[in-house]
Amino acid sequence: MTDTQELLGKIAALRQRLQQAQGLAQEAGNAAAALAGGSGLHLKTLERLVDAGAEHDAAVDELARAAGGPRDDARPLPRQLTARARRALERGRELLDQLRQLDDTFAAITEADRGDPLALYYRATAAMTDTALRMVPCFPDGPAAQLSLCEGLEATLEAVASRVRVLGAAVERRKQEGATVARLAQLLTALSAGEPVGVDAFAVLAEAILADALECGPLRFLKGDPARPDFFVACHSLNVARVAARVVRHDPELRARPHDAVLAALLHDSGMVRTPAAVLAHAGPLNDEQRRAIEAHCHAGAGLTTKLAPDAPWLADAAHAHHERLDGTGYPGGLRESQISSLTRLVAVCDVYAAMCADRPHRLGRETRTALADTLLLADQGLLDRHHAERLMQLSFYPVGSAVEMADGALGVVVAAPGSRRDVTNPARPVVALLVGADGAPLPWPRHLDLAECDGHSIVRTLTAAERREALGRWSPEYV
Repeated sequence: MTDTQELLGKIAALRQRLQQAQGLAQEAGNAAAALAGGSGLHLKTLERLVDAGAEHDAAVDELARAAGGPRDDARPLPRQLTARARRALERGRELLDQLRQLDDTFAAITEADRGDPLALYYRATAAMTDTALRMVPCFPDGPAAQLSLCEGLEATLEAVASRVRVLGAAVERRKQEGATVARLAQLLTALSAGEPVGVDAFAVLAEAILADALECGPLRFLKGDPARPDFFVACHSLNVARVAARVVRHDPELRARPHDAVLAALLHDSGMVRTPAAVLAHAGPLNDEQRRAIEAHCHAGAGLTTKLAPDAPWLADAAHAHHERLDGTGYPGGLRESQISSLTRLVAVCDVYAAMCADRPHRLGRETRTALADTLLLADQGLLDRHHAERLMQLSFYPVGSAVEMADGALGVVVAAPGSRRDVTNPARPVVALLVGADGAPLPWPRHLDLAECDGHSIVRTLTAAERREALGRWSPEYV
């Protein structure tokens, strides 16, 4: 007989003892007495007992399979488990069920990227659950000793439950993000192919983006795959729309119609879907033919948006002129200042800033501080609208959601933009939740600093995506 077979035999014996502990035998005896007395309820009573016993056996079997691997020891099982221990078993079963629901998601993630912080967090959580459940067959017989061990078991399972909640929320956020990108890519592809698409479908996405901005959600810059032009354009368009949603409400002229700006941002690059993937993925300088292919997206986008919403000419204008520059050096028409509408100027500013912040085939994304400074420099040189460029200051150098390193080496995440106090240093002083101390050890809980009010603390840089995963992924994967 193998160790596994021996353990399964012990589990079967444990199940019988659990049945006895629950009083099933006594209740069955009562039902038999009722049968002898001619009670009309005896059949229903016995059926209920059989169903209850079968359901209980199945639950114990499932836990046994989770906990029953090869064992080197032959420690005897407890003759009887306390009610508290049984409740812990049931809690473990519930957590196992929740983890199993995430199996497919993390199987796909680990195949694609075994260093994914959520996948590592998931594997550690599954190992914690397995270890906790393996403790139960080793419980001693004495109720007092079992109760003492239950305290540790319950604490472990509560920690597992907390991690499962983090995993569930993070997976849901990823699914929503992926669904949003896929939906916009689908709409842009259908629009480019001449299929019937209504502007209301884009408006739904715009409303969701505005709602997220009003709730001060983190500003995330998506990286699109240039080998798939529809997804590449969808990611960039979402980046631009998210920036626009956060700055348009500070514009005296456009804040009364923020929906228009976000919708224009979602559609401004619609013509780019027709650009060959090889051109989008080209990592070196463009030749004349490739440059013409890129510049053609402005005319194409204007035509697509005109067909989509003929009663909204501002959409076609944004698609056609978002690469125009105030000094006349832009394309496709070389327009100058007054020839470019205010909304299109805003889209142009958001387009430049978002493009700088995101990875591209020929370069990595810039730090948000650098991207903001470079966008302001372009405005100072007369290429972009100065007033709209200054609206980006509302994001601060470090938008909400940025992972940053402090001057003393501590690491944290920006959770709020600076307050209303105006001075030249304000954009560099947001509210930060510190997660890792200066010694490199994770803090027991986040420590919040309002840098606009705290002297002696400052941000030195934004973490790269790789640094963010490495530094925060193990302890706080929800921030990665």
